[in-house]
Amino acid sequence: MIALAALLALALAAAGVASYHWYGDRALDQARQQALAAAKQTSVNFVSVSASSVDRDLQRIVAGATGEFKDEFVRGQAQVRAAVVENKVESTGTVLRAGLISGDRKSAVVLVAVDATVKNVKAPDGRASHYRIQVDVTRDGGTWLVSRLQFVG
Repeated sequence: MIALAALLALALAAAGVASYHWYGDRALDQARQQALAAAKQTSVNFVSVSASSVDRDLQRIVAGATGEFKDEFVRGQAQVRAAVVENKVESTGTVLRAGLISGDRKSAVVLVAVDATVKNVKAPDGRASHYRIQVDVTRDGGTWLVSRLQFVG
């Protein structure tokens, strides 16, 4: 009887450990998927700007940013706005592919390939632009925000 109770206790402990690992793996996978989605959306937001909606477009970028990246973007926002309006920019981006380079439950690094069609005063019919963007995202509460965005090729 004691041996049976010991086996039962051991089985319950093993089940508890397995459940803990399963939950941890599931939470990590979910965090990585959320980070990937946030990086993809921010990349599209970053290259999708229109002279007719520039204030809303720039605010969307700021809303998805944090830390030094947000501070830098806000500091340069007036110049970006002026250039977009002056050059009558109409740019729309689409994610081709994205991959997680590294990530945990609090931060991730994602590489995003984005194509954009860009129209402006110099290219009124539009031209294709290809971007490769490294996006560092950080979880702030329940929201993934961009802490660094860098064009890599």
